Amino acid sequence: MDSAPKPLKLFIPGPTEVAPEVLAEMARSAIGHRTPACAELWASCREGLRRLFQTEQEILMLTGPASAFMEAAIRNFVSRKSLHLVCGAFSKRWYEMAVACGKEATAFEVPWGEGFRPEALDAALAMGDYEAVTLVHNETSTGVMNPLAELAEVVQGHPEVLLLVDTVSSLAGAPVAFDDMKLDFCLAGVQKALALPAGLAVAAVSERALQRAAEVADRGWFLDVLRLVTSNQKEQSPTTPSTAHLYALQFQLQRIFEEGLVARWQRHAAMSERTQAWALQQGFELFAADGFRSQTVSCIGRGDGPDFVPALQNLLQQGLLVSNGYGKLKNQTFRIGHMGEHRMSDLEDLLSRFESALQVGEKVQ
Repeated sequence: MDSAPKPLKLFIPGPTEVAPEVLAEMARSAIGHRTPACAELWASCREGLRRLFQTEQEILMLTGPASAFMEAAIRNFVSRKSLHLVCGAFSKRWYEMAVACGKEATAFEVPWGEGFRPEALDAALAMGDYEAVTLVHNETSTGVMNPLAELAEVVQGHPEVLLLVDTVSSLAGAPVAFDDMKLDFCLAGVQKALALPAGLAVAAVSERALQRAAEVADRGWFLDVLRLVTSNQKEQSPTTPSTAHLYALQFQLQRIFEEGLVARWQRHAAMSERTQAWALQQGFELFAADGFRSQTVSCIGRGDGPDFVPALQNLLQQGLLVSNGYGKLKNQTFRIGHMGEHRMSDLEDLLSRFESALQVGEKVQ
């Protein structure tokens, strides 16, 4: 008897749904990671990622979580002092990494649910001799999307400061233009809006960031970006990569470009608007402040709405997974991930079932 659990449909902030044909790519036969075939695959993925990041700069790939590139950013581009924009759990993680790496790290914090305004960042940068600033574009713990282009413009006014950006849950779901925004390091995972299984981290890095890395001591080995760049010259990884992920990434990038980046961003924006309008109709409140609401994940507070916790369990019994709040926001908020493979029809089905589940909960009470 098959006792394997039935698969859930994921409406969480990640990992998210993966198309069957993309999963099938991961079942292709393994190849040697030092063969010409793997070099061709590696090069194809890097070229597709250049198009996705909208850059002509160097592209890095690493088998592992996106958190590895968060730490790599600290180890490679900060010799002494960094500023960290903290507006939730994952932006705080970047600050904690810098402290753990022995850097002189400063946390510039705003209340959870708020984002960063350009004038506030400008004032913060003027108060310290910082080498780099870290920014989480889309904070999944709070549903906050920071204004990347505007904040990047502020950093340009501080020429010695590198801008290090986490686009883990925004890349392929919202505009990220590495070259036009003059970013220095931009990292992402593949298990969010790219809609692949977790296990591969990707990044774009500027030439001036690489020059900075060459001046930083104790970069380590596995996370040394200069070592990754040197291996890229042979179109390979310093260590054995997951070729299964490379096959899936190559295929998924083709699917993304067939949809069109602008059309994909618009689809995500439309799902975000629909989710947030629905939440307000139920009497809930939007946790993220006006002007800072994410295109890929909505964080919703109870407000005057019904108790949502029983409804989350009801949906789970139907095979639909929606996230409770993260950390200190558990049972105070819930989060709907509307990214990647999800279409408006998927979202409408979820919202209809969610509404029914809320009504059932009210009757039980």
